[in-house]
Amino acid sequence: MIASLAIGGVLLAGMVAVTGYASVRLPGTARVPLHAGTPEHRIWLSKRAGLSAWLAAGAAAFALLAWLSLSRMAETWASSMRMTLLPAVMCVALAAEVAAIIMARQAAEAGRARGTTQRKSND
Repeated sequence: MIASLAIGGVLLAGMVAVTGYASVRLPGTARVPLHAGTPEHRIWLSKRAGLSAWLAAGAAAFALLAWLSLSRMAETWASSMRMTLLPAVMCVALAAEVAAIIMARQAAEAGRARGTTQRKSND
């Protein structure tokens, strides 16, 4: 169980590192998508709000699943379920955050390219 918590903690630290990287590398006007399952259900937030939401979701998932895995409710679960649930969910959360940051960077670059094209056509 300790290994599961440690791996989940490392993945949460990865989310913190990715958030820090994105806060420095994304332009200030970037919009970060917050997924709700499918691309059609995506909310674009400001850079600060989007990065904060992803990090908060990861921290909440870690806290909830760590508590659940250590609680008496999980005593009857298979040990493999207790060991893999937290790292699996944290891995998905980290991957989703990275995908959102990649989408934000691509959207910002596309917006910058559109602005350059429009300025050249006006000249």
